[in-house]
Amino acid sequence: MPFFTWSELESRRLYPDHCEATGSVVRGEKVAVVRAHYPAGSEVKPHATRREQVHSILSGRARYRVGGAEKVVGPGDAVLVRADVEHAVSVLEDMEVIGFQDAAPLDGVPQGGGAAGQAFFSWDALPSDYITPKYSSGRGPTIRGERIEVAFMFYPAGTEGKPHSHPNEQIQVALRGRVRGFIAGEEAVIGPGQGVLFPPNVEHGVQVLEDYTVINCKDIVPGWSVYHARWER
Repeated sequence: MPFFTWSELESRRLYPDHCEATGSVVRGEKVAVVRAHYPAGSEVKPHATRREQVHSILSGRARYRVGGAEKVVGPGDAVLVRADVEHAVSVLEDMEVIGFQDAAPLDGVPQGGGAAGQAFFSWDALPSDYITPKYSSGRGPTIRGERIEVAFMFYPAGTEGKPHSHPNEQIQVALRGRVRGFIAGEEAVIGPGQGVLFPPNVEHGVQVLEDYTVINCKDIVPGWSVYHARWER
């Protein structure tokens, strides 16, 4: 099933080699999402991974170090950790995070250069625009890395995302409000505590039942972005 509810997923120790975070994971072929809890006073030991990540902070505070940059982040902030960049976290308050990362096979993918680039963002401070104005009323800011892009999107009640598809795999995590989602003949109402995984090149759409806020992640496909889609009908 493409639709998921966090409370129905297995919760486990996520990264036992370097931190005490617990939570659940939804993994596609190209992107993955985790809802993670980090206890106050714990830490994420310095490490680097081959995966690019974006962490969106839902609650709590922590001091992140990404490459040579360091910042205390809290609700409404996001952190971009590029592949092969060392990072570490000191958790100041119990913290809930929605974290996205690329999940495609790494065979033949060169290692990143270890350059952190801009790591720290505030969703409210980023430019907001219509994400896909040709087929959707959703708007909001986007953080774009080298492998994934993450958007913080708002859809007004009574609008829709018209049926469409794209070669990107897409995961949406609902924060507020409700929509009815459609994927290749399946449908479900999605609200807080739930989400949906849209496979590549599969027709999907939504009807917005209530004002709806969602965090959206796609893998980056050359020539395509959250601003593009192909009409299916």
